[in-house]
Order: sequence, then C-alpha cells, then structure tokens
Amino acid sequence: MRIKECVHLGVECLQEVTPIPQKETMLLLCDMLGKEMSWLVAHDADEIIPNEWFYTALKRRANHEPLEYILGRASFYDREFSVDARVLIPRPETEILVDKAVLLAKTLPEKAHIVEIGSGSGIVSIMLALMLPDVKITAVDISSDALHVSQSNAMKHGVHERISFVQGSYLDAIHESIDMIVSNPPYIAHDEPLGKGLSFEPSLALFGGIKGDEMLCHIIDLFMQHRVKALVCEMGYDQKEPLYTYCVAKGLEPTFYQDLAGLDRGFYIQEKR
Repeated sequence: MRIKECVHLGVECLQEVTPIPQKETMLLLCDMLGKEMSWLVAHDADEIIPNEWFYTALKRRANHEPLEYILGRASFYDREFSVDARVLIPRPETEILVDKAVLLAKTLPEKAHIVEIGSGSGIVSIMLALMLPDVKITAVDISSDALHVSQSNAMKHGVHERISFVQGSYLDAIHESIDMIVSNPPYIAHDEPLGKGLSFEPSLALFGGIKGDEMLCHIIDLFMQHRVKALVCEMGYDQKEPLYTYCVAKGLEPTFYQDLAGLDRGFYIQEKR
C-alpha cells in the first residue's frame, strides 16, 4: 500500500472524529515509520506495509480516544512530554497559567518556594523549573500514578533534582513556608456531562465537586491560612463570578485573566502589603 493510500484510509476512519483527520493520520504514520512529516509528504508514493499498531491506533482514535494517549506524548511550550491515561492531557491555555506564575515570581524573595497543588504530568512545575532556575519547587499530587509520570518527565527535561515530588492532598504534606501556590485543579461539576474524548482522561483530575469550584475555594483558604505571598490558579470559563464573590467575602482582591479565545480562564491573588 502506498503512503498516500494509507492516509486516505485514515481520513475515512477519522473524518467523523476530528476536524484534521489527514494530519492525525500522518502523525500516526510518522510514529509507525519513525519519520518526520516532511519525509512523509515527499515520499507519499512509496510502498509500505502498515503494521498492526497502525490499524489499532486508527481504531482507538475512531473511538474518540485522544491522539496524545495513543502516541504517548503531548506538546507544551513546544516541548514534548510523556502522557498516558494516568494524567490529564496538557492544554494550550495552561501555558498562560505558567506565564502568570513566572511574572508573579518576580515579586517574590530570592530562592522563593513555589508549591504546585495537583501536578499531574508535571508540565507546570517542570516549566517553572526551566524558566525560574533560582526557585525551589514542590510538586504535590494525591495520585502516585501521576507522580510517576511527572517524575519521568522531570528527568526527561533535566530538572528532576530541582523539584521535590510529594504525594499528598493539598498542602497536608508540606511543612515549610510557601511563597507561591500554583494550581490547575479539577474544576468540572460532578453532574456536568463530559465530551467523548474527556471520558478517557482520569476523573480525579477533572471533577472539582458538586459545583465544580470547591477545590479552588479550598486552595484560596489555604493561601490565607499559610500566609502565602501569591496564588495563581486556572479555573472554568464560567466560574469568575462565584470565585470573585468568595474572594471578596474574605477580603481578597483577585485579578482574573482570559485565554486566547477570550474566555475567563484563571486568576491570581497577591498578599496585601
């Protein structure tokens, strides 16, 4: 079978699942052949024998399983991270969370201690370690499976010695002073229906409570209890009003930010001086 015929086969299988069936099919072929996309385009008339992995991968994707899980990797800040069903797939909007954290870090003392609550695949803590070489970072997650993935990613990007990985709930296992909390916690309400792709991702990383913002509210409480200097969190697009009300009732002044689609996507708070 020629490469272009394999691509045509994949497009037929995936056209109801993704708006870019040709690109996704070519990514699967690149993975199978160990080639770059440019090579695939230049050799589209070459004869190949698709293996069982390719056909299985097409079936998995046709069943709405995320492409990142099938390939075992995802891109974040143009870097490659390992992902599987034990962790949430990185979203582009979470790069804004990291950007805000880096800006806030400039207001902190030297060698500041940053704690990430719910580190998942480790992408946020790892990028902060790469972008802020002088800070101390602790990555906390309740899931030992997620921590295994994040530690592997930290080693892959050469920052495993600069991040302390801790299994625990929120800040229960942290006994040092904290300068900043960063978190992209679960924030979907329990009764909110999930899309077909999301159903493959770990529920522990998706659902934030009956209303969806309970974990975010608890993190705000911890920010106050531990006298942390700065907090930055990602949130659901429809949670600005209740979170603003919650913060104001506690005497806090949150600043909200939007994602590239113009949706409310997160907030940060700094201690009053």
